[in-house]
Amino acid sequence: MFEPLTRKFTDWRLRRLAIRKLLRLDDRLLADIGTERDDIAQFVACGPCP
Repeated sequence: MFEPLTRKFTDWRLRRLAIRKLLRLDDRLLADIGTERDDIAQFVACGPCP
C-alpha cells in the first residue's frame, strides 16, 4: 500500500542528493559530463541531452 509512496520519496531524495553533488563540481567537470550549472536539475531528471 505504501510502496509507491516510499519509492517516490526515495527517488526524490536520490535526485536531490545527485543535484547537491553536481553543484559542488566546477564548470569544467560539468562540461565534461555534458551539462551546465543551470541545467543540473534537468540533467538529473532526464539524463544528458543528445
